[in-house]
Amino acid sequence: MEEPYNITRAVRLALKSEVGELPPAPAAAVKLLSLTRDEDTQVFAISRVIETEPALTVKVLQIVNSAFYGFPNRVKSIHRAVTLLGISAVRQVALQVLFYEGLVKKGGGKGVFDRLRFWQHSLFVAILSRGIAERLDHPDPDSLYTAGLLHDLGKMILESHGRVRYSDFLSASANSVNSIRENEQTYFGVTHDAVGAAVSASWGLPELVCRVQAHHHGPFAHLKLTPEAMREVAIVSLADFIAWTQGIGSVDMLNSPSLPPEVLSLVHLDQVGLADLLERADAEITGIGAFYGLQFPSPPQLRANLVATAVALCRDESDQAPTGGRCSHTAPHQSLDPDDFIPKTLEALHRELGIERLLMMQVEHERRSLVATHALPSSPATSPDRRLELEITSLSGDLVRCLRERRPVLVRESPDNRTILDALGVCEAAAVPVMCHGRLLGVLWLCRKDPDARLDIAPLHEVMCVAGELGIAIERSRAFARERARAEVDTLTQLSNRSAVDRFLDQAFRQGRDAGRRFVVGLVDIDYFKRFNDNFGHQSGDDVLKIVADTMRGLTRPTDFLGRYGGEEFLFVLMDTGTDGAAIYAERIRTQIEQRGHILTERFPGYPLTASIGIAPYRETCQDLATLVAAADAALYRAKASGRNRVEAA
Repeated sequence: MEEPYNITRAVRLALKSEVGELPPAPAAAVKLLSLTRDEDTQVFAISRVIETEPALTVKVLQIVNSAFYGFPNRVKSIHRAVTLLGISAVRQVALQVLFYEGLVKKGGGKGVFDRLRFWQHSLFVAILSRGIAERLDHPDPDSLYTAGLLHDLGKMILESHGRVRYSDFLSASANSVNSIRENEQTYFGVTHDAVGAAVSASWGLPELVCRVQAHHHGPFAHLKLTPEAMREVAIVSLADFIAWTQGIGSVDMLNSPSLPPEVLSLVHLDQVGLADLLERADAEITGIGAFYGLQFPSPPQLRANLVATAVALCRDESDQAPTGGRCSHTAPHQSLDPDDFIPKTLEALHRELGIERLLMMQVEHERRSLVATHALPSSPATSPDRRLELEITSLSGDLVRCLRERRPVLVRESPDNRTILDALGVCEAAAVPVMCHGRLLGVLWLCRKDPDARLDIAPLHEVMCVAGELGIAIERSRAFARERARAEVDTLTQLSNRSAVDRFLDQAFRQGRDAGRRFVVGLVDIDYFKRFNDNFGHQSGDDVLKIVADTMRGLTRPTDFLGRYGGEEFLFVLMDTGTDGAAIYAERIRTQIEQRGHILTERFPGYPLTASIGIAPYRETCQDLATLVAAADAALYRAKASGRNRVEAA
């Protein structure tokens, strides 16, 4: 975690001015003003309006906790604040908000950042936070409501006062593969949670509000917080996660926050009563919607199921003991290539134990599926166009028992087993879990050639030993693949590094020379990159490199290649493409980088972000790879010599 001074400095650099009051939805201010004109209005009614609007909540808490009033204890609840302030002071708050609304927000323009959507998200998180706090017997649930309402305030601050508007940021990063917070760090130099916490602290808001804003995305177990303070952060973090799983996010993107690992140890779902919590939240937010003439429809039980599924995905599956034993038949798995050692293992099982048919299915965690990868004898079930795949969430019968209990099962004909047996083309099969260190990696199927024949389960014990050894080999091969991939990735841009670039270029050149395959090499160079480092610091220079890398990644097809060639220079290889297609692609990259440069004008005043690009197609006359890259480099030099921010072809 950054030092407080560095965070404060980063926040100051991300904002174009000092932050004043935030413009709220006008309906809240108007409603509050009309209520405060009525002498018979109860404090409850006024509190309800304030609690539904983040900007009014901030202003009221600022006033009631100011030195002017000098209350001995810090006020954290809106109801208490209104009681202490009185109707007159609240009327002044409404007038101040309306004044700000008319002069500032009116001229602020309209962007991708939807303030109404942000308001709905803040409301839902606030309601859930208070509900969870009540169920956990928190002494002041209303304070958690306030913390939930303001948890994402940094996004509103960046939209209104950021050097880069949050709307422009959302537009620029719409196709990014990174998380919202990763992209915030790159575009703003700081994340929205740090902005919200720093500004709220400068306003003198309660420590709880600042703490929740700073840490609700976690992890936070390493911080020197009391157990109660950590649980308060966990409450809002869980509420935020639930809101996103219901489609009630603060921005209109298919992106949800990850659930910090410590949340579920601090807030147990069985204590929360998820279905009832969501039902009550639905009722309250529907009432608020009616109050302002809005609608928030939502089936509560469906939401409960969605959240339970999402939380289950966050849990660690490895909760069982590892499979024991080793088998001398097939123990040596010297190769790290699964396409080598898995078929050899199947052949050994067939040869030494007489098993007629074997099928290996591996777990693909991202797809939440079991996927057939190898078979003996060969089977269409493992071919790329007809590969057998079973969604784990849709499984039933004995296979579920095999996966859940991590032990072999005999799968015989029954309604629950019919789907998998039909897929295997047999009336009976044995499923053996393949594991390593308690983690399920796949399932090994044993079958007879004759689909109507019964299976001999005598060799099952030895197969279990082999499956344990196979699991170790698979895990070793995956670890090797991860390390190899990590070794070929540029740590700053997360693109392929120079070593991977050279390897891919060599492969592409051989395919062009031996098989006549077309491809084009392109070099991208950031214009006047040194100026960014010299004038804004190396961190800003790193952010520029990340932005250009992410821009290119969002425009590249899966079959193409992209890497950092060195310094501020990038290289792309477009397979099965000619000069015209590559020129169109390069122009799209150039245009997108220039557009992001316009967005970053306030952050880098006087220094537009642009790039020059040179492309060169592979031709039969190319003597070697160096000649081809030199042609792309010469085209890049012409682009820079011709005024930069342009594309040139060899």
